[in-house]
Amino acid sequence: MSTFHPRENPKSNRIEAMWYQSWQSGYDDILKRGFPKPEDERTILAELRSPHTDDFLHGGSAEVPFLVSDRARQAFESAELSGFDFGSVMVAKIATKGVRVRRSLSGEPEDTILKSGGVDLDLAPLLHAVRVTASIEVIPDFESGRTPSGWVSPFRLPDVTPEFDLWQPSLRGKRFTAWTYCSALFCEACEEFGLSNIRFEPFEDFMARFRADLEKR
Repeated sequence: MSTFHPRENPKSNRIEAMWYQSWQSGYDDILKRGFPKPEDERTILAELRSPHTDDFLHGGSAEVPFLVSDRARQAFESAELSGFDFGSVMVAKIATKGVRVRRSLSGEPEDTILKSGGVDLDLAPLLHAVRVTASIEVIPDFESGRTPSGWVSPFRLPDVTPEFDLWQPSLRGKRFTAWTYCSALFCEACEEFGLSNIRFEPFEDFMARFRADLEKR
């Protein structure tokens, strides 16, 4: 059984995107700035640095580990991947860098920056929220599902082949939503279609690294 942990490619320190679900404070902050509230509470609100994004935007939580481009959605549907569905995303803002217009010998650094009003939202890319619907019961190192320090327990996979291409581990029906794993078929679909900003770490390597990190703590 080949299982992998999908991860973001190493990138610069620039923040490419921030996105929020309705239960997160950032969601309310966007609404307070005057953006209309979506009719569906499952809709995710996103703020992008540029209208040009990668196929994967990481940094999600709970059942939504990442957002994907429309190209990625088409790739997944073409490969008939399972274990997830797609939710809607609304881009609430596209920012641009400020432009230095003159050299100032006094004042705050911000005084020498021309603040940009951002990019028209009509130019926003079409994004989709990947919502993981599948879970697999795993065998944790600690029966409680937590380490003595409170961290989620490392675990072993059951001796069965997962029926899903994207899934999260669970213990007695309760998910460990901090982690998402995928099948070899999911990896192959991403590679075949040349999807960007995604890499895959074998499950055994990921879990060995996690156990070593816990020992250091």
